[in-house]
Amino acid sequence: MPRGAGSQHETQLRRLGDAAMRVLARDGLPALTFRSVAVEAGVSPGRVQHYARTGKGLITLTFRRFRELTQERVRESVGSVPSPTPIDVVEATLQALIPHGDQDRTLLHVAAAVELHALTDPGLAEELRGGRAELIRFLAEQVGREWSGKRSVDPLALSRAATTLLATAEGLSTLALTGTIDGAEAQLNLHTCIRTTLTDFPATSHTEPGSGLR
Repeated sequence: MPRGAGSQHETQLRRLGDAAMRVLARDGLPALTFRSVAVEAGVSPGRVQHYARTGKGLITLTFRRFRELTQERVRESVGSVPSPTPIDVVEATLQALIPHGDQDRTLLHVAAAVELHALTDPGLAEELRGGRAELIRFLAEQVGREWSGKRSVDPLALSRAATTLLATAEGLSTLALTGTIDGAEAQLNLHTCIRTTLTDFPATSHTEPGSGLR
C-alpha cells in the first residue's frame, strides 16, 4: 500500500466524498455544508473546508467521488466477464448508470442532484461537460473496435453512436429513478439498444445533420 502525504490526501478525499454523498442523498443538496459533512465523517468542519475550500468545491468533491465509485463498478463488471468484447465494455459502462438496487439509487440520486445544480453553476457545468466528453470518447473508441474490419468509419459516426447510447442510458436511468419504469426494464431496454446499435453497422458514415430531412 502507498504511504505518505499523497495517499493520506486521497484517503481523506474519499472519506469526505463518501460522507458528502450520504448527506446529499439523505437530506438533499441544501443540507450539504461543511458542518453536516463533518458530522457525517466524524471530523472537524475545518478539515472539510481544508479539502473542499468552498461550497462549490464541496459539490465538486462529491460528484468526483460519485465518478470514482461508478468507474469502480464498471471495472468490476468488465472484470467478471472472461475475454470481454467491446460490446461487453460498452454495456458494463452504460449499465452502471441504471439503478440496480438501493446503493445504486443513492449514487445516481447524488449525480442527478449535482447535475441539476450545474444548470446554474458554470464552473460545475464545465466539470460535467469534461467528464461527459471523456466518456463519449471512451465509448466511441469501443464502438470503433466493434466495427473495425467491417468498413472504414469516420470519427463523427463513432461519436454520434457513442452519444446516442449515452443519452439513451441517461434517459432510462431518469425513468427508473422516478419510478416510471422499474430498474429491470431499464436494464433490458438498454441492453437491446446497445446490441442493436453495435451490431447494425451504419449504412453511411458521412451523413450531415438534417441531410435526410425535407
